[in-house]
Amino acid sequence: LDFEGDFSSLGKPGLADLKAGLATAPVLFAAEEFPRLQVLIDRKFNEPGDVDEALELVQSSNGLARAKDLAVAQADLALDAVMKLRPSPARDALAHLAYKVVVRKH
Repeated sequence: LDFEGDFSSLGKPGLADLKAGLATAPVLFAAEEFPRLQVLIDRKFNEPGDVDEALELVQSSNGLARAKDLAVAQADLALDAVMKLRPSPARDALAHLAYKVVVRKH
């Protein structure tokens, strides 16, 4: 979720996806509340002010919370699958990765 955090926690600049024209889960969820976002999505946030407007709409929506819930649910599914593997350092690393993705500092 590159709406929160900085380069050190994200591994990329904040809002990099929007600036690249990509609509990620928070934006798609927010568009359900704010249809205006669909216009911005369709033009890939390419007009002046599009990224700022999209950010404002996402922050005014429940898109971030829904995206976080989705991330946690997917991490739980991944962890359930990984824990069926025989105990090993590789299994433990995968389990740690599933956990780390959803609890990293933003």
